[in-house]
Amino acid sequence: MKMWVQAYTAALPTDMDKCLAVWITECQEAGLWPSWDDLKDKVNAFFSPQSEREWAQAQMQRMTQEAQSIETFLNNFTAMKQARKVSNDYAFSILVKAVKPEIVKEVFI
Repeated sequence: MKMWVQAYTAALPTDMDKCLAVWITECQEAGLWPSWDDLKDKVNAFFSPQSEREWAQAQMQRMTQEAQSIETFLNNFTAMKQARKVSNDYAFSILVKAVKPEIVKEVFI
């Protein structure tokens, strides 16, 4: 399937086009077409929790301490981490990059 999508990349310029083509191909191969309600449920299930987590991770990656106090930054960062259930390891790796280097050295070295 991956090779098929790569071969038709020019004909399928957007991610939506590629997803639709893959979905149609899978339905044709299986000989099963979902009902409208099933399709809506699958689309909602695909985009809801995962996309929220991905959105939170992207937001966390863009966060930097800059002029904020460390307390304010950590409160905001922790709230985002807890609200979106991001793993501790992932959050820590982002946190070390987002905090001012002198604070990282003081705390971890």
